[in-house]
Amino acid sequence: MKLLRIAAAAIAAITFIACGGSGSKEKPEAESLIVTPTTLSLLPNASGTLQITSNVAWTVTPPSGFTASPTSGSKNGTVTVTAGGSPISGFLKVQGKTKSVTVALTAAESDVAVNPTAGTVSYEAGKTLTFQVVCNGDWTIDLPSPKPSWLIGVSQSSGSKDATITVTTGAYSGKVKDQTFLTVKSGKKSAYYTITKEAAPNLPPTKPTNLQPTGSNVETITTFSWTASTDPNGDKIKYTVMLSKDNSNWSSVGTTEKTSLQNTSELAKNTKYYYKVIADDGLEGGKTESDVVTFTTGNGKNSWADGEVKQYNVNSDGSITEVPLGSTPRGVRLIFTGDGYTQDLYNYGGQFDKEVDAGIKALFEYEPYKSYTSYFTVYKVAAYSNEAGMSEGSSYDHPTKKVDTKFKCTWEGGNSTGIDCDVDIVAEYAFKVPGIKGSSDKESLTNLTWCPVSIIINAYAYAGTNIWLGDDYGGMKMISIAQTPARQPSYGAYDGFAFTLRHEYGGHGFGLLDDEYVYYDTQQFPRDDEESFRYWQNEGAFCNTYLPQWNSSANAWYSDSEHCNLSLTPKTEGVNWKTFADRTDYAPAAVNLFNGSSYYGKGVYRSEYTSCMVDNIPHFNTISRWKIYCRIKISAGETPTLEDFVSRDTDRSNAYSSGAPKTKSSVRRKCNGPLLKDKFHKKPYRLHR
Repeated sequence: MKLLRIAAAAIAAITFIACGGSGSKEKPEAESLIVTPTTLSLLPNASGTLQITSNVAWTVTPPSGFTASPTSGSKNGTVTVTAGGSPISGFLKVQGKTKSVTVALTAAESDVAVNPTAGTVSYEAGKTLTFQVVCNGDWTIDLPSPKPSWLIGVSQSSGSKDATITVTTGAYSGKVKDQTFLTVKSGKKSAYYTITKEAAPNLPPTKPTNLQPTGSNVETITTFSWTASTDPNGDKIKYTVMLSKDNSNWSSVGTTEKTSLQNTSELAKNTKYYYKVIADDGLEGGKTESDVVTFTTGNGKNSWADGEVKQYNVNSDGSITEVPLGSTPRGVRLIFTGDGYTQDLYNYGGQFDKEVDAGIKALFEYEPYKSYTSYFTVYKVAAYSNEAGMSEGSSYDHPTKKVDTKFKCTWEGGNSTGIDCDVDIVAEYAFKVPGIKGSSDKESLTNLTWCPVSIIINAYAYAGTNIWLGDDYGGMKMISIAQTPARQPSYGAYDGFAFTLRHEYGGHGFGLLDDEYVYYDTQQFPRDDEESFRYWQNEGAFCNTYLPQWNSSANAWYSDSEHCNLSLTPKTEGVNWKTFADRTDYAPAAVNLFNGSSYYGKGVYRSEYTSCMVDNIPHFNTISRWKIYCRIKISAGETPTLEDFVSRDTDRSNAYSSGAPKTKSSVRRKCNGPLLKDKFHKKPYRLHR
């Protein structure tokens, strides 16, 4: 029992010592976390350091676009922060036990340059260039697109910081220098390195030889010719004809790819000229001059110049006699020109002259033109085309088959006889006629309305169209342009050039008549195009105010608003031609009321069974002859009268009564009516179609 008591006393003593007895308790150390600096700006891919002073453990969390090392530690330490290649900013966080510190980070925008900025390399293969990329960040090189075949590539397409780049090129066979560039990008910045590849050597063509003309008495409109050059590189050659009067001051006649060229402006008469031809392949160092030859002009020429105008009076047999250009014209002026006639077809008495003369003679072969030849002066205007023929397509500016002609006459083709042309160019050449070009557009166009244009086309096609344009000026207010191919296939007795020209130019162009044939034999004449219909009446088409005015008290239905050669009135009492139907010296069976005209079989009436405006026969019906007569007289400043017309009208009987209007077919094609261009329509159209 004694031992037990001792043990208990010992335990009590130990316990007392563990509690510290009567001594004081020690306080813990306060947490400390300091980071310097608290802002850090870095270049792309560059690094900086942060100093951490702490008495606790810590962790580092960098923002996107930056890295940190180390990302954790204890007490004092150094952290390295590295920026990426793109400009960005954010906040890095250092977290202690309970405290945290944020550091503002910024990665600046990269900068990039190349040195040098350009280089030139020869045309051979295996040639290289070098340049320096100077950059404070990451960079890439973009090749051009499309890449030239001679550019092989670069030694390094991406990298960081400064670098030396080698560009490798292959062979280049071009005869002119070629150039491309590389794009070096870093962030939002770009720099460019331009590469120039030298041209391969160009060998010039041989000199032109055998130049003509030479000698004396050369025509003032002449054809220059030479023997072709050859080009060692196979390049296309163009020739320029050069002329001089002193072998020192030279001027160009023109340039061509052919081996001949005719001058368009007349040379001086009885003058010595020096003449040479330059062959040019269009490349550097590719010009070769011929030897210089001489010739002396004579007293004149035998070919038309482009844009040349000649003036003629019409003889009683329809032939023409030239008179001095600019001499006082007769009362009625007509213009004839040609399209699709190349320079070589303009010899005096050549194809252009023959075919235009045939058209003039055809016009004056029948009444009423035949009896009034002494009223007419005609002008011929030369217009060089680069190619012979006629284009095809829906319009001259949308050809499916293009022929390079002066007026761009374009046949619709197929079953259509329609032809379109560039009216502006036609007017340009018509204004070359003395007295047509005025001091203002209004005066010029007004003059042209009284002088219709006939274009004879150097082509083979059954086609023909007259274009009417309203000019919104006073007096006679319509411009007429008739287009007729010079050679036409024959489908019947009244086909061919002469018949078509009388219909288009004599009927539509000068007479301002509408068509009298029928396309739609069972359809009623439509009345839904009245606005444009009355517009054309106001311009001068269809309506003839020089007919006697009927007395309404006599129950006459005549109206100035109806066609001149046609009528919408279903009774003879009200038609325009009643005066002639009532006369005993005109056969009433011939001048009467016949249903069907202007394409439609019903509701529109013609005055005779057939006429030139029906089927191209060489006969204008009586009301049409009257209107043509009225225009002749008014153009000449004279007053038309019924008595004067009847006294000279020799075509009172219609010998062609068997030629009734027919429905259009694929075999017997009839010329489409006037092609109208007015303010009511965005595109040209034909009335009532």
